[in-house]
Amino acid sequence: MNSEIVLSARIENIIAKQEPQKDILRQTEEFVREVLAPCPERYDMTYRYEHSLRVASWGQKIAREESLPEIPLMMACLLHDAGYPECRTMEDWNRNPAFSEIVTRKYLEKIHYDESLTESICRGVLYHDRWNNFPEDLSAFELSVRDADDLDRFDVMRLCLLGHGDIGEHSAEKISENCRKRLQWEENARNRICGTETARRFWMERMDMYRNFYRELLRQMEDTREI
Repeated sequence: MNSEIVLSARIENIIAKQEPQKDILRQTEEFVREVLAPCPERYDMTYRYEHSLRVASWGQKIAREESLPEIPLMMACLLHDAGYPECRTMEDWNRNPAFSEIVTRKYLEKIHYDESLTESICRGVLYHDRWNNFPEDLSAFELSVRDADDLDRFDVMRLCLLGHGDIGEHSAEKISENCRKRLQWEENARNRICGTETARRFWMERMDMYRNFYRELLRQMEDTREI
């Protein structure tokens, strides 16, 4: 537990009013929504909340195919970015999993959630930002939080954002250069370690999408020549 992190009074008050409910998944979704407080004035938190919903959807798919605890994994996915509102500096942003882990732990302890599942959920949240440098003893359940997060982070929406930056108003030569860099990244990213075979399959599908997009864009740029 990251005992050196002190949460704001707002977050502590949200946690303090939580009580055990029958529909724990709905309660967790509502908790995350209140913590992140998505609104038109805070597009970043709106994105963060909607991202968490999509990550939970990926978690559900993985859980069902791998026979992992579905509701706990979806809860972990919903909670994985719950510490973002507490990040004030760049150093904080770089440590957002630590902030999210303590928010998650305090929430789960307040609603008297199962102790063993609480530990697994918190570990999944704490290490969800790792690439391949994670503790060797992470379980498939704990790694699945990370997998679900990356499956959304590298899905169609992120590809659109990357493509916009790579294309912009650049020349065909510059766009071709960007394409080659992305294709090299994609080739290396295929070696990403996944927690389950299901996540691995989903990940490779995302990489195929990247490869097809940038190969086709590169082909188009190579056709940009004077008659």
